[in-house]
Amino acid sequence: MKSHKTFTITALSMATLAIYLFVSAPPPLEEKKGEMHTIPIEVALKVMQQQNDVARALYTREIVGQGKKRGIKFDEHWDDEEIKAGPLPAQFLRLTAESLERSPVQLGLFLGSDFAINRANTFEGQQLEMFHKVKQTRQPNFFYVGDAQRYAYMAPDVASSKPCVTCHNKHDETPKDDWKLDDVMGAATWTHPKQEIGYKEMLEMVNALRGGFKEAYTTFLEEAKQMDTTPSIGNRWPRDGFYLPDADTFMLRLNWRSSEKTLRTLISTTQSEKKVPQLLAQGEVD
Repeated sequence: MKSHKTFTITALSMATLAIYLFVSAPPPLEEKKGEMHTIPIEVALKVMQQQNDVARALYTREIVGQGKKRGIKFDEHWDDEEIKAGPLPAQFLRLTAESLERSPVQLGLFLGSDFAINRANTFEGQQLEMFHKVKQTRQPNFFYVGDAQRYAYMAPDVASSKPCVTCHNKHDETPKDDWKLDDVMGAATWTHPKQEIGYKEMLEMVNALRGGFKEAYTTFLEEAKQMDTTPSIGNRWPRDGFYLPDADTFMLRLNWRSSEKTLRTLISTTQSEKKVPQLLAQGEVD
């Protein structure tokens, strides 16, 4: 495996990053030599997980949690024709992952568990072994998947809300019915084939991921429009009443909250000599 270079960000590059991350419709990026060295893929995937943390918290707490209090419906079988309801948080993430699969970026996302209700989401082999470490340490794990020839960043998915725990425990097909708050219920795994990427490619990944969030949320809004009583859709949130923010309002808040985390991560990494850990992989990897 080749050694990886520490990266630095110039003031100009940081300004470009800030504009791109905080502006809702940024102009196309141009790669300029000397503005930034390559970014370790571990750092880039960590940024993706931070974006996801913000999106999932926003949807879970301010849309699903507050929405249910106002009478807006959410259901595991939201996509059944006869059910008029929005997707649950885990399904929101799966819609995002499906959007990423259709995008040109080489970014993979898999939400799995050792006790998944949907057996297709059960970790196996090396991923199961790595998940056991994540479950024990409650910290992200970065590793190389030799069979797939991809780098992976696995982050714990912690039970942070009582409705989520109750839903899993009472589900007819659950393989585990004693989940508790703060349990590590699963993990989100991000994958990419390269060991390091340029900042333009990383921001294209951010853009594709945010596009996935917007597509997933827009899908929910289309379902909401079919409900027996349709919430008012605009610039107000469920905490204010029987309202839902439109897609642009939702994304504006999401982008603002996640962009600060991204910039902090990049700045803190440039200030250290952080390197990609030595990974247990078969053979030399370019």
